[in-house]
Amino acid sequence: MHTADTAPWSPLTESESAIELARRPLGRQVLQVVALYAASRVFSTVLLGVGMLVVLAHGWHLPWLTTTPSFELTGRGWSPHVPSFADISALWDASHYAQIARSGYPAVLPRSANGSISPNSWAFLPAYPLLVSAVQWLFGTGFAPTGVVVSLLFGGAATVMLYLVVRDRAGFGSAWFTATLFAFGPLAFVLQLAYAESLFLFLFFSALYLMQRRQYGWMLVPAVLAAFTRPGALALALALAVVFAVRWRASRRAGGATDAFPLSERVKLAAAAVVTGLAGVAWPVIAWAVTGVVNAYTATELSWRYGFLGHTHFHPFTAWFELAWRYLGVGGVLIIAAAVVLFALWIGRRGIRSLGPEIVATSASYALYLLAVFMPQQSIFRVAIPLAPLMGDPGITQRTWLRRLVLIVAIAAQPVCVGVLWFYANP
Repeated sequence: MHTADTAPWSPLTESESAIELARRPLGRQVLQVVALYAASRVFSTVLLGVGMLVVLAHGWHLPWLTTTPSFELTGRGWSPHVPSFADISALWDASHYAQIARSGYPAVLPRSANGSISPNSWAFLPAYPLLVSAVQWLFGTGFAPTGVVVSLLFGGAATVMLYLVVRDRAGFGSAWFTATLFAFGPLAFVLQLAYAESLFLFLFFSALYLMQRRQYGWMLVPAVLAAFTRPGALALALALAVVFAVRWRASRRAGGATDAFPLSERVKLAAAAVVTGLAGVAWPVIAWAVTGVVNAYTATELSWRYGFLGHTHFHPFTAWFELAWRYLGVGGVLIIAAAVVLFALWIGRRGIRSLGPEIVATSASYALYLLAVFMPQQSIFRVAIPLAPLMGDPGITQRTWLRRLVLIVAIAAQPVCVGVLWFYANP
């Protein structure tokens, strides 16, 4: 009979016993992670604030402000309204979320002069703007400050969930390192922007945590919500299928013992994979039903590629190689191929298996999803954040010099990313 601390879903590392785990109250751990996240928000806020002062001092153009520029009457006459810090934190894609919160999605797709579908709000899923809109209605606030607060809170929740995901598999030290890297890393400033990232990461890591604990029914709640928050939840469905295969194989090796993989868990796991998969493909169907255009969603997504690849059709697993070929030729294609092979070798290492089949399967599935549907550009660093659990890899966390080096480089990179990927180009 298993106790709560030695349940099969929570294997511990050799250096940490179940007694040690029990001696560390969960509440205290959560508070420590929250304090870590709060400190990281001070750092990111300072960086964004400095960037804001530089932009305003030089009068640089601010792209895609969610608020309409206006003029206000002062003692010296009419002066332009100076954007607030919240406005600065709601640029680029946040303008689409603001539009969705304000007026929903277009029933008629915008088209360019040649008849092709132009970029529009159908590329952005509804959960985050609907949540922000509900909070706006409740408190009577504007989209930008409301979106920033919502993202800020869910960023903290995502950090806690990431810590718990890694802790149960790799121990406290690895979990703390992973949470620190997540909160202070190059793209950590995104966690407090009016983007859907924080909400998606919280839901994604929550689904992964429940998957680890084999609570497949409860897992559907964050998994389905994630499918309507940001693209990428399909990776969870594939990961569930992989976990099913792993557990089935383990039970066969155990002579078909039913207690290794009970029939009830088989049904729940299979159902969770199917439901999550259906949720992951629901949005294109909804876009088709509303607009009457079969490929409304995929064509909208492809419209963002026009400036890079021209007008192309969607073919899975080709965008990375097409872009590399167009700008770097054969050398670029070889670089992409090498990157894919190196990632496969890394995630296939024996040492990384200590993270458990759920983390490895989910990370591999998400990476495969990015390779299949994403076109690499400056946003790749942001959309790759769900791979954060892999930073609990013992090959990194058990080497003090490597941990320190990674953290130093990551923290030093954040101000560069704030300048380049926020005030210059969209992340």
